Amino acid sequence: MKPYYQDNAVTIYHGDCREILPNLSGDALVTDPPYGIGWERGDWEDDKSQYSMLIKWIVSEGQRLGGWCFVFQAMSNVAHFHEWFPKGWRIFAACKNFAQIRKTGAWYSWDPVVFWNSGSNSGPNSTTINRDYHVGNVAGILMLKPEHPCPRPIDTMRHIVAIASRERQTVIDPFMGSGTTLRAAKDLGRKAIGIEIEEKYCEIAAKRMAQEVLELNTRNDGCLESNR
Repeated sequence: MKPYYQDNAVTIYHGDCREILPNLSGDALVTDPPYGIGWERGDWEDDKSQYSMLIKWIVSEGQRLGGWCFVFQAMSNVAHFHEWFPKGWRIFAACKNFAQIRKTGAWYSWDPVVFWNSGSNSGPNSTTINRDYHVGNVAGILMLKPEHPCPRPIDTMRHIVAIASRERQTVIDPFMGSGTTLRAAKDLGRKAIGIEIEEKYCEIAAKRMAQEVLELNTRNDGCLESNR
């Protein structure tokens, strides 16, 4: 397999992850796959009828890789989590500092990330507080006008990557999108492998990876901050 992009920390593959991922090895799986809810804003396949099969495949690959697995999900699928995910799974709360106002009883102010450990690395892996929630700067993403319809806040992804892996370990994201997981891993001194079926997102991710790594410090409250 020829990488679409590669540097000393990150490798990006352009193609179908179902064909590429089985040939890879790594230490942790962190990914944000389609939600199987027929989301019309997405420009990828989001087939409800095939979703259960897709998630079970992701789980099997996570088990094969070993280590921590973090898989973003939609709240509408919560009734199926016990069917799809391995025994002992838990939920990481990816909270938002800005929630859209909707005509519902409660606003969707956080997303569930199902996680489990399929290997010997139980942590702690990071110098931050390994809490099972993070309030991401979603408002900051909106101001940046991203080129992807559902970007994740970089601060939340850094928190998850820091929990899932140790420095110099390899984090794999088979649904890479614009490369936020990879950028977080590179910033934190991890290695990362990303797979993306849409070439335009591979190009966006490659440009992000080519940027200089941020210098990060830890504040007294255990949170990461940038020197820039």
